[in-house]
Amino acid sequence: MIAWPVGVNKTILQETTGKFRSGTVSDTMRSGKKKSRLISTTSPKPFSVTMILTRAELAIFEAWYETDLRFGTLTFQFPKIAGSGDAEYRILDTNPPSWSQWGASTVKLTMSWEEQ
Repeated sequence: MIAWPVGVNKTILQETTGKFRSGTVSDTMRSGKKKSRLISTTSPKPFSVTMILTRAELAIFEAWYETDLRFGTLTFQFPKIAGSGDAEYRILDTNPPSWSQWGASTVKLTMSWEEQ
């Protein structure tokens, strides 16, 4: 697990959202009846995360994402989004980090995370 990059704030906006987990899989039996079962006893918690960063923080974040996290293949430690303490997260490649202009020297960064 990789540490959050030094020099990048840990403030997530109120528009950050979470979803209930889907921990089941459905199969259709030969009789045509559908049967659901648990995939495992735990499943990752998905979050859509939004942060405001300065241009300097964005440059640090981008370098950290590409080199330390290896484009999201490794996990990182961050304060729990829903709860207290720290948790292990992974940035999903289905929605990699993207940014848009927010202010004169700030950007709005959005991405999808899974709490492991």
